[in-house]
Amino acid sequence: MRTDGKIIAKIILLIGFLCITPFFKGISVFMKNNGFLDACVYHQYELDESISIKDQMNLLSYHSDLTIDDDFQFEMTQDQDQNDQSNHDDQTDQNKTDANNNESDTKPNTGKKVYIYSTHQSEEYVGGQTVMDASAILGNALEKRGVHVVLETANFKEYLNTQGWDYNQSYKASYNFLNDALVNYGGFDLIIDLHRDAIPREASYIEVNGKRYAKMMPVIGGLGKNAAVIQKEAAALSDIIDGKVHGIMRSTMVREAYYNQEVSERMMLIECGGDVNPFEEVENSMEVLADGIYDYLMR
Repeated sequence: MRTDGKIIAKIILLIGFLCITPFFKGISVFMKNNGFLDACVYHQYELDESISIKDQMNLLSYHSDLTIDDDFQFEMTQDQDQNDQSNHDDQTDQNKTDANNNESDTKPNTGKKVYIYSTHQSEEYVGGQTVMDASAILGNALEKRGVHVVLETANFKEYLNTQGWDYNQSYKASYNFLNDALVNYGGFDLIIDLHRDAIPREASYIEVNGKRYAKMMPVIGGLGKNAAVIQKEAAALSDIIDGKVHGIMRSTMVREAYYNQEVSERMMLIECGGDVNPFEEVENSMEVLADGIYDYLMR
């Protein structure tokens, strides 16, 4: 019994000692900072009904301002499945007729896939056509060369409005759609963000053999992790294109920006012409660009 009494006395003395020291306070702080107590308590979280599930999923919507000819057969993001491109038997009779008329110009399927979009969709040329119209022409030209194209037709302006963002956050919007495309359609052999510049008329075009072309220029986001690789690939593509129409390519520009190029090493931002170019010059350049992209992909 004396031994038991001594043990009890020592325990009481130990507890008393710990009470007058920071021991228990330290234990309390440690448990609080490490989330131990929170982990032992159930918390019920309520869904904020003001958050739109559609907005969170970045669902694509059709861009009603886009001018697309009836014979365009490339894939648009808003309503077609990525596997449909291998089977054109479901096309309308008119599209079948158009396809037959162009059969001699169509190369076998290359197995290559390209995603085309424009961060600044409202950029216009003389006459009111936009970079999206240029993208549609480029997409059609690539399809005729056997390259499958996924054309982004969602309305970025409407999306900016739903998010409460302004024009300066356009790359934030296009970033979401770019990632959606990668998820929905898988990897791409090349991603093109098509823009137009704001440059003097004399710097905007070149005339070769009586035909005028809008000059083009690759732009590299020098801050992105893929900058070095993209700059090298852009130089290769630029050389191929310039070899077809000498002088059509302006020098590559590297800027202190990202341009979403950190998403993929296969992504290029290309400026075609400026606000002073008639759209005919842009159309001519899209054919040359398509030829260059085809050769680049088939190296």
